[in-house]
Amino acid sequence: MRLDGIPRAIAWCVFLSVCLAPFLFGAVERSVWIPLCQLWLGAGLASTMLQRREEPRDLISLGSAVSRALLPVHAIFLAQLIPLPAMALHAISPGSFAAHFLPDPGDGRFRPLSVSPTATIEAWLYFAGLQGLFLALQGLPSHRRRSLGYVLLGVTVCLAGEGLWQSRSDHPTWLYARVPIEAPIGLKEATFGPYFNRNHFATAMALGAAWASGLAVALIRARGGLARLLANPSVMSGVVVLAGASLLLTLAATASGSRSGAAAAIAGIAFVLARRFGARRLLLPLGVGLAILALSGAAAIDRLTRLDIVMSRWAPWADMTRLWRFFPIFGSGVGTFGEAYWPYQMNAAYEFWQHAHNEYLEWTIEAGLLGLLVAWLTARGIRRSVTFADWAHDASIGALVAFGMQSLLDFPFRIPANAALLVCAAALGTTPSSGRDPNP
Repeated sequence: MRLDGIPRAIAWCVFLSVCLAPFLFGAVERSVWIPLCQLWLGAGLASTMLQRREEPRDLISLGSAVSRALLPVHAIFLAQLIPLPAMALHAISPGSFAAHFLPDPGDGRFRPLSVSPTATIEAWLYFAGLQGLFLALQGLPSHRRRSLGYVLLGVTVCLAGEGLWQSRSDHPTWLYARVPIEAPIGLKEATFGPYFNRNHFATAMALGAAWASGLAVALIRARGGLARLLANPSVMSGVVVLAGASLLLTLAATASGSRSGAAAAIAGIAFVLARRFGARRLLLPLGVGLAILALSGAAAIDRLTRLDIVMSRWAPWADMTRLWRFFPIFGSGVGTFGEAYWPYQMNAAYEFWQHAHNEYLEWTIEAGLLGLLVAWLTARGIRRSVTFADWAHDASIGALVAFGMQSLLDFPFRIPANAALLVCAAALGTTPSSGRDPNP
């Protein structure tokens, strides 16, 4: 194999790992995702070094642009791991000082801002692994990315089929109805498909539903609108298939019993359609769709009628905001929410909250005010250096909206198999802002 063919081979291998991850690692454990992230990170570094030997110096690559935009995130990881004297910790992060020096002051030596350096290092590895995955996927041939976008949709459809089949089997909480699992306490009946938690399964469904609706809209736009589409049976059939896939995935998210997942799927689809066809035109089909879901008797609809948002989410969130007082500027350390919250927890003290079930709140606790600045700088950098390919513009936005919506009630970005799907969608559907879409 020639040297310039290695990045392409690496890209195909990591793309395969993304497609298999939901089926093999949906119910993920540390023993799985840590080696997986190491693999992705190594693949990204190797691919980047080999590609740079072949690229002209004046060519602005997508991987380099995104990597520069992500530098502030790496900077906050580094800042949270730098050892500081006790007096400095006491002044800028009372919670970190208490975690390291109270009640036993110990030797009084330097300690980092992170209340659990090991957890922050693991979170850094996770983030770097996803970045490595994005870099490695840049080796995929440009002219095939649109086709691979459909393959990615097929993965979610197959996942939906497996989940629905397993739910109707004799052992719906066993993986593939064959493998018994040791689920965490309180989650023994929450398994759906190859995931320990129905919400995590529904995340993949929501992403796929929004992605399918975006691809359908792209076909309609490419043919000049709905009126002209009726005169082209082959394209019309493609739109119908994509719309059907979107509906199937939404129904699978709802059937799983995940309220946040169902809401994320509907939000992603609604945003894509309203953006292209107007909110008024969307009211009737959206109303009909919601009525169908309500009459379907899906588990999520039943759970929605019994939803107590105050006790299940609002009260814990209000309790968690007290951590802003103890970790105001630099946060408790990315990946340390569980360790940081339990000493201060006043709501349902018998429960251990590993996550806040709200990505935005959890980030402000783990990263503090500095984290808000980092998020703004990163978003601005990505927006300036990256644009969506024409064929994936609506699909990519829909996927981001679906993830963003579910982030209000869960932690989808922290599930490796699902985060990998989103990163793969981003790698396939984006180009440098100064580049030209190879698949208009």
